[in-house]
Amino acid sequence: MTGACYNAAVLQTEECLFYTITDDCLLLMDHRRDAEDHQELNKAILEMLHINKVSARHQTKPHPYMRRIYQRLDSLEAQDFGTSDGTLVQSYRSVAGWIWFNISSLNPSMLGAELVLFRKTLHPRSISVTVTLHSVTASHGALKESPALEERQLTLDQRSSSGYDVFDVSAVLALKPLEKVGFQLRYTDESGSLVLHEALTQSLYCLNRGSLSEPLLVLYQAHPLHV
Repeated sequence: MTGACYNAAVLQTEECLFYTITDDCLLLMDHRRDAEDHQELNKAILEMLHINKVSARHQTKPHPYMRRIYQRLDSLEAQDFGTSDGTLVQSYRSVAGWIWFNISSLNPSMLGAELVLFRKTLHPRSISVTVTLHSVTASHGALKESPALEERQLTLDQRSSSGYDVFDVSAVLALKPLEKVGFQLRYTDESGSLVLHEALTQSLYCLNRGSLSEPLLVLYQAHPLHV
């Protein structure tokens, strides 16, 4: 099985996207508030995110999670908007079982980060597992595994109203310098037995690079928006 990974804003790479949210977005959203056409809304989102280069596949189809960020920012008061500057990181291929991101070109001022995974399938029965999120960072060819970032219960026949499982991974940004960061979900069932994490991650989440539901790493200058 092949894991998914993320390629940050390397503008020379044809398939990469670089999104930056700035104060100018507020004015843009005011202009687009009354837009009824679906295509115009998509265009507004892409303009808001200041895409420097985008493949033809993405030109009119922003990631659904970015649509939610657009809506969240649209509801913010002007005085709160300045803390929402951020960057979105996309995927590339990596070793099985890990979700990797290249963040070597990101601004070191980013302090908040969230891993966004779209839950593509639901189990037919009510089964709960405990998921622990682990991370590995790479810098100058050396790998370092950090303590678990988060542990939570997942009910496999249910998902959030948004369809996304969002993990706060801000702690990895404290490790500098950073070139790449990888994440792995490890599961235990109700009896405490370890579950085959690679197979379950592949089954639960959309990991395909270039998909409109691909995993994302969203980084913020202040703190995640939790949309």
